[in-house]
Amino acid sequence: MESSEKYDSDIWSKICRLPYIIAIGMQGAGNSGIAGSANERHHALLEILRARTEFPGNPIVTKILPLTDEDNDALIRVMDYHDEVLNDLEMNGLHSVAELWNYAFEVIGQVLPAIKKKEAGHTLSDYISWLRQIAIGVAKTAKEGDVLGLGGERFSDTEKEYYSKLEHVLKAFEA
Repeated sequence: MESSEKYDSDIWSKICRLPYIIAIGMQGAGNSGIAGSANERHHALLEILRARTEFPGNPIVTKILPLTDEDNDALIRVMDYHDEVLNDLEMNGLHSVAELWNYAFEVIGQVLPAIKKKEAGHTLSDYISWLRQIAIGVAKTAKEGDVLGLGGERFSDTEKEYYSKLEHVLKAFEA
């Protein structure tokens, strides 16, 4: 049975969307300016796609991101899906970073127990690692608080706060 067939449609949708929600949450955590935000978005897409080679045997990752796609086609598909998730979040009234974080943690609380119950091996730990990689990769992509590239910090206090909360929530499911 394929991973997508093990779950009801709501949970499967959340499993597919959670990496994007984590990326969008981290993108919104800092004020990176126009260029920095564009870099963070691009890096988020690359971090999401990197899971294809990082976790090639993970049934969830391979269902979400099949290796059969050409790299350029996969990047376009991931970009479109990122924008779809972002639009859905906005349409559902999630406009602030705090609301988005709360929603992300709520989704984690639904998704990770479902994966733990229905999957074997390293599937859950790979998925959790993927979420971490996305968050930290996006956070460290662009500087926050700089002026014309001078000053600022690569991992802002707000991003650190978000990542710390994310770590706390994820660790609860690793035990």
